[in-house]
Amino acid sequence: MNPFRLATRRRPPSRAGPVAPARGASAVPVPWQVTLRSPSGVIEVEYRGVAPAKHVRFALAGQGLLGLSLPQTVVPGERVRVTLRGSHAEATTCAADAMLVLRWFESDGTELLWPIAL
Repeated sequence: MNPFRLATRRRPPSRAGPVAPARGASAVPVPWQVTLRSPSGVIEVEYRGVAPAKHVRFALAGQGLLGLSLPQTVVPGERVRVTLRGSHAEATTCAADAMLVLRWFESDGTELLWPIAL
């Protein structure tokens, strides 16, 4: 059993405008923005897309550990806060190879990943 868990919490939409993805380009703009990053392992991201993001979830990779959050639908302007907790949380967030990965599906079924350095 892994000695930590990822806890997520959705927050109400803010007033920031949506970011429309560019179609036909090889690179897709990331419709997420980090709004909070604390040394205690709390990261909050805001969704700035134009359509709801489905099956949004976080995965943590680092020091050989992997924790998953439950998938959820996030509407434009809504924020999601993830907190790393557990006996090895501090060591994992300070590790050079630690990375939080945000995964979601767009309305057309495309799955996208966004790595967030810890």
